[in-house]
Amino acid sequence: MEFALSGSPIYQLKLRDISDTGAGVIVRPESKFLHLIQVGQELRMRLIAPRGSRFRAGAYRGRVTQITELETGKYRGHLLVGITLTAEI
Repeated sequence: MEFALSGSPIYQLKLRDISDTGAGVIVRPESKFLHLIQVGQELRMRLIAPRGSRFRAGAYRGRVTQITELETGKYRGHLLVGITLTAEI
């Protein structure tokens, strides 16, 4: 997933399929990306989908639905940024 935010570099983050209606990206807690987003924010993004993904590659609009610290597992201490993809553009 590529995020182009005003006045910032393009962020490329691996998209994770986390629910029936949305997806998410896992971000390190010190990432500057976290200072550029907030829950409820509308984003434009470009999805680079691997084969077998339920999402089609292309440009999307989405909304940040959550920013949650992961407390267990491989990514413990990282943050999950939940995103609902609202429309293909």
